[in-house]
Amino acid sequence: MQISLLQHEPVPADINAALQRLDQYGGQAAEQGSALLVVPEASITGYNIDKATMQQVALGADGKETSEIAALCRKHNIAMAFGFAEVDNGQYFNCVQLIDRHGKVQGKYRKTHLWGELDRALFSPGESLACHPQQTLAELNGFKIGLLICYDIEFPECVRALALQGAELILTPTGLMQPFREVAEKVVPVRAYESQLFIAYCNYCGSEGDLTYEGRSCIVGPDGNDLARADQETMLLSARLSKQAIADQRTALPYHRDRLPGLYAAMTTDS
Repeated sequence: MQISLLQHEPVPADINAALQRLDQYGGQAAEQGSALLVVPEASITGYNIDKATMQQVALGADGKETSEIAALCRKHNIAMAFGFAEVDNGQYFNCVQLIDRHGKVQGKYRKTHLWGELDRALFSPGESLACHPQQTLAELNGFKIGLLICYDIEFPECVRALALQGAELILTPTGLMQPFREVAEKVVPVRAYESQLFIAYCNYCGSEGDLTYEGRSCIVGPDGNDLARADQETMLLSARLSKQAIADQRTALPYHRDRLPGLYAAMTTDS
């Protein structure tokens, strides 16, 4: 399966512009042979916005904008994973949703690990790594897919938990800002290597309010090597994923088989 990431500059609180961008680049990615397009954290609504603005632009997960994105997926015959500020019964969440090429929602995830005062001032934390109420992973073109957002990837427990559920690809829309380039360049490859799966890490470039984003979006293989990596400009980057690469890596380094869970019990208790 080939996938594409769109690294772009933020256009906060301009949902029409965000939908036009999905239309443009969804079409380009599909023409290049990709089955999936991923965009950054809160790409549809903007991320670094004040609370009043966020409350004005926050979307319902099953609202008209989702229907419009589903129509774009059908139009271009491509799946899309997109971040947005979600409102649900008076609570606000940092959310990513995956819609397949038929316009069907395959998964939705609410960011569980909130980053500093920026996130905590705007959002409530999600309570589960699951994409569905009773299903942790989504599926697309035969790949089992986990969803995380930005800061979540910095916790190895998140990735390993999804890997143990069977994840082969983790989609991670992000808003990684300066001076944390090491996350994109060092942490993400390690996460892919230690759990032996693909990670698609899609960031912004440019600036939004007082934040300057690092760019450096990447698609990393189960051996920890980059399959594609952006610099710091708007870019559509793509890579082809092979399930055989996962099998080969897990045969060469049987981390999953050789785990000793009984030794790690303290990791799941509060310190």
